[in-house]
Amino acid sequence: MPMSRTILCLTVAGGIFFWAAGQTAIAAQPTENPASSEGAVANLKVQLQAGLKARLPGEFAFIDRVIAMVDQKQLPFDLVQSTFMWARVKKPYPFPYFENGLRTRAARQGIEI
Repeated sequence: MPMSRTILCLTVAGGIFFWAAGQTAIAAQPTENPASSEGAVANLKVQLQAGLKARLPGEFAFIDRVIAMVDQKQLPFDLVQSTFMWARVKKPYPFPYFENGLRTRAARQGIEI
């Protein structure tokens, strides 16, 4: 009986160790600015439209304007990304939070959207 309990404990501990090691490897991957190429800007557009649950023409137009400003380096990608990450968990529709938050944060930096 004690031998099977030891094997079970070692198996569980090993599983937890390898799971944690895998999570660390994923989190430690370097991030790059995906707005540095044309295809990546398109990915940002898809990310914003889907993640913010955009549904009205005005919402899509605002996202297009943000993408254009990021592409022209008038709006920092990190500002857009961090605002997106904050707003995407808001319920039921995160878009209004994103728009207001991004306008407010950009205005603090002297950027008008």
